[in-house]
Amino acid sequence: MDPMEPRGEPLPEDLALLWQRYKEAVKAGGNPQALYQEMVWPALLRRWREEPSVYPSRQPFAVSIHTLGTSPEATALAILGAGAERVYVLHTAESARFLPRLREDTGKDPYPIEIGKSDVAAIYREVKRLLEKHPDAPVALDLTSGTKAMSAGLAAAGFFFQRFFPRVRVVYVDNEDYDPELRRPRAGTERLVILPNPHEALAEVDALFAKELYGRGEFGKAAQYFGGMVGKTGDQRYTLYRMLAEMYHAWRTLDPQEAVRQGKGLLGRLSENAWLGHPLNRERRTLEAQVALLEAVQRFLESQDFGEKGGVYGLAQTLLRLSQEAGEAHPVLAALYAYRALELLLQERLALLGRRAEAPELSPEEEGALREELARILRLSPEEARIGAKLGLLDLLAFLRLKGDPVVGAVPLSELQGLAGVLKARNEALLIHGFRVPRGSR
Repeated sequence: MDPMEPRGEPLPEDLALLWQRYKEAVKAGGNPQALYQEMVWPALLRRWREEPSVYPSRQPFAVSIHTLGTSPEATALAILGAGAERVYVLHTAESARFLPRLREDTGKDPYPIEIGKSDVAAIYREVKRLLEKHPDAPVALDLTSGTKAMSAGLAAAGFFFQRFFPRVRVVYVDNEDYDPELRRPRAGTERLVILPNPHEALAEVDALFAKELYGRGEFGKAAQYFGGMVGKTGDQRYTLYRMLAEMYHAWRTLDPQEAVRQGKGLLGRLSENAWLGHPLNRERRTLEAQVALLEAVQRFLESQDFGEKGGVYGLAQTLLRLSQEAGEAHPVLAALYAYRALELLLQERLALLGRRAEAPELSPEEEGALREELARILRLSPEEARIGAKLGLLDLLAFLRLKGDPVVGAVPLSELQGLAGVLKARNEALLIHGFRVPRGSR
C-alpha cells in the first residue's frame, strides 16, 4: 500500500499504526509537517476532544490562560485538556495568525491578548489582571507554547500567584515518548501535566516566611507555616520547629500550661533516636531551663503560693519582657504588663511577712499607721487616705515601708510620690484581680 495514498480519518486507537505509516511516508520523501497535519493530527485531535489525557487526573477548570508560539498544536491540546469555558491566549504579533486555527481545532473562542515575545512584565501584569477578574475560579496556566521568555514568565507568575489564588494550577503538555527521527512526540503519548509548585513542594518560601515571623516574635503564625511545611514536604523535622514556636506562642500569651505541654513534648521528641541529630538538640540545655521555668510558673499560678519563688520571678520576668516588647507601639499594654510585674514582686515581699494582699488582716494599729504612710506618699491628710479590703499596689508599697522591708524601704519617698499619681489613676490591669488569664472558647 502506498503510504502517500489518501485515506479516511482513522480511529484514535489506530494512532500507533498510523504513526508508523507516517514515519514511512516521511522516509519516502514526504514533507513532515504537511504529512503530520494530514495523517496524524486529525486523529490525535479527535482523541483529545473525546478523552484528553491529563496527569494526575482531569480537573474542572473554569478558566485557562495559554501562551501561543509558532507551533499551535500543543496549545490546542492544552485548551482541550483544561476543558475551560473561558480561554485566554497570550500571543505575539507573529503567532496571532494561528488564532483562527485554535478556534477550529478546539471549538473554543479564545480571547486574544497580544504581548511582546520577551515582555515578562506584561505576562505578570496580564496574569494578575485575569486572576483578579476571576478570583474564585479554578484556573489553568499553560506554559507549553511560546518563546522561552513567555513560558518562563508564565511559570514564575503562576507559581507566585498560587499563594494568593490557591485554585490556580500551572500546566504543561508533555509526552512519554519522543521520536528522535521525526523530532516529534510520538502521537498518543502526549498528556497535559498539572505541575506541582516547587515553592510548596520544597517549602522554601514557607521556610523564609516562618523564619521571618519567628524572628519578629510572631510565633503563632510561624507555627502555622512550620505545620504547613510538614504537610507539603513530608519532612517531620519541621514538626519540632512547630512545637518550639507553639511553646513560645503560649508563653507570650501567658498560657504556661500549654507552653509546658509543648516544651515537654518537644524535649521528648528530641530524645528519640531519629532526632538526636536535630539542630534543636544543640540548644537542649536552654530548652530544658526554659521548660523548668515554665513549670515553676505553672505551679505558682495553680497554687498561688508566693513561696514558689521561681514561678513568681519567672512570671514577673515574662511580664517585664512583654512590656519591653510592647514599648512605644502599645504604651497602655506595656504599662499594664509592667504594673502587674511590680504587683507580683510586691506581693512576694508581703508573703515573706506571712500576709496576703487579698486578706491582709490588719490590726487597728496597723491600719492607722498604714493610713498615715499612704497619706505621705499621696500627699494627703490621713483622713483622706482610703484603705480597701484588699491591698492594692500603693497599699502594698506603704505597708512594706511601714514594716521596714529592705527592698521597698530603699526607694526614696520622693520617687514614690512621683509614681503615686500614675499608679492611683491606673485602669484595671491584666491579672490584677487574680492569676487566671481569660481564655476564649476552644
